[in-house]
Amino acid sequence: MFDNWAPTRYERMLYEGGGSEEQRALLAGISRAIRMSHATRDARDMEVAGTATGLVAPLVFFYTWWMIRSAMASGIRRIYFMARDGQIFMRAAQVLVRSWNLDIEVCYLYCSRESLLLPSFERMEDFELNWITWGYLSTITAAEISRRLGLTPEELRPFLEAGGLNRYASHPGRPIAREDMPVLQGVLREETLADAVRAKARPLFDLTIAYLDQEGLCDGMPFALADTGWRGSSQYAVSALMHKGKIRPAGGISGYYVGLNCDVHQYGNDMLQAFLFDWRHTPRDYRLYYFICFEMLFSADHGRTLGYRQERNVIVPILGNAPDDVIRNLVGIHHDYVEEYVRRASGAMGFDSFDEALADVARRLSRSFICSPSKWEAAIYGDWPIASEIGEGDFQSMAPPMGLGQFVRCALGKERVRGFWPQASLIRNSQGLACRAYNLFLDLGALDWYRRFLLRY
Repeated sequence: MFDNWAPTRYERMLYEGGGSEEQRALLAGISRAIRMSHATRDARDMEVAGTATGLVAPLVFFYTWWMIRSAMASGIRRIYFMARDGQIFMRAAQVLVRSWNLDIEVCYLYCSRESLLLPSFERMEDFELNWITWGYLSTITAAEISRRLGLTPEELRPFLEAGGLNRYASHPGRPIAREDMPVLQGVLREETLADAVRAKARPLFDLTIAYLDQEGLCDGMPFALADTGWRGSSQYAVSALMHKGKIRPAGGISGYYVGLNCDVHQYGNDMLQAFLFDWRHTPRDYRLYYFICFEMLFSADHGRTLGYRQERNVIVPILGNAPDDVIRNLVGIHHDYVEEYVRRASGAMGFDSFDEALADVARRLSRSFICSPSKWEAAIYGDWPIASEIGEGDFQSMAPPMGLGQFVRCALGKERVRGFWPQASLIRNSQGLACRAYNLFLDLGALDWYRRFLLRY
């Protein structure tokens, strides 16, 4: 029987975390109070409530609090939360601004890599080659590359043939072999191809820069971007767009993120800061490596931004399909509990009482969810649809049930699962011992070496 009265592991971590005893008791108590106020006899509902109040809400609160403090200390007057992950942070920030009467604007920017990258294109350099050719598990195809370039496969075909890549020209759905990638990159660097891409990008650029202008990015007020993070490609694209339009701030653009990977894209004198981890400056913590878990926990209730269009005198975003009813319900629970948590916490604590130890508490909470999900968490969140590609054409469950045999085949590269959360997959099939063994492997710090030299991607 599910014990509603017992503290969850997240509540215990909040109470045992850093900071003063009063703050720790308050943070844990708020999580428990909200969870108990929504108590039911349904174990599934209580598990979602426990995860939302004990994990999602504190993570969002800690990050948003840190980010607003950091931004205001740097003279930032406006924060743009970037769609879609930024939606839940924006809702938290709106509560904080009201509760603490802060002198800073909170805005929401409808955007995505898809809506920003191609319009920002000027020439084929390293950044452009990266987003054009990157594919999860090395599965990029000529068809996907042409789509990212704004070209049809037929328009890309003569360039591929001129480079001797005939088998991809005639079969654009075939994944590009690793050994052919240097040749492909040489083809993509051809100036005649860049001319073709610039022609396709020009009308997209005009609409995108008009949208940024409409939303106030060009009015001279110091602003920052905020998002989950990882590589900072969206901020890079915004900087490139504003440079292309000759309106980029001379002091660069500031960005605040949940976490940053070691291979961050930084445009010129831009600034990027991270709350949970910044692996440019510290060793990687592989127990936090599965970024898709954060993207799931911070999901929005609308589809991705495909681009922009003009309706009369207004530029509006073109949105893809919204999540289905099951996911929208979970997203709604996360968002509602976050707002309630932030409202209660900010009402009991002052803006200046932030403790740097909260970042370590957030890391412990995150590791627990990613590496040791409960059976219910693995089942509920493991069915969450996740896509690894920019165009989201490869949705699958992020943690399908997986037995030990299938896990070994994946580990040896005999079978590939995209967008994979291995710990939850193992827990769903009652492979707790294998899950613990995998986490110990992560602690060795050899995951990148293993992927590069064994799996060869």
